Amino acid sequence: MSNIYEMVFLSPIGTIGTRSYNDKISELRFIQNRPEIKPKNFINKELYVQLKFYFKKKLKKFDVPFFLFGSDYQREVLKEVIKIPYGETISYFEVAKKCNSHPRPVGNACKNNPLNLLIPCHRVVGKNNIGGFSKKGIKSNIESIYIKKILLDMEKQQSL
Repeated sequence: MSNIYEMVFLSPIGTIGTRSYNDKISELRFIQNRPEIKPKNFINKELYVQLKFYFKKKLKKFDVPFFLFGSDYQREVLKEVIKIPYGETISYFEVAKKCNSHPRPVGNACKNNPLNLLIPCHRVVGKNNIGGFSKKGIKSNIESIYIKKILLDMEKQQSL
């Protein structure tokens, strides 16, 4: 049986909680404010370094192994989302087309993404608006959309 280690990273735009399972990241999401917890195992130490570089705009693609829990459909959607390049966006409709689906279930798969940033669901937007963002661990929809907007602006500025 594997132990689960936790880390809390204090990013410039919000607190991030992570968990690992069998030397792979199994959860990374924005959470309500908590005190920092330094990484205790190798994979979380590596992720900690990469998060620091990402928020300093010196990393465009995370390179840590992860384990993706979820339904077959959710994993299919998230495998499409991970292909979206840094600084670019794609609509829920476009992801749905690639998965032979509808935009609403794509939005639900993104909303329940357990690996924010590693699988960049913030890069999936609505046809006429920014769309939503992961709600688990975040107090309000307004706060989650605020985080999404900051991430998109940060990546867009860096990719110019």
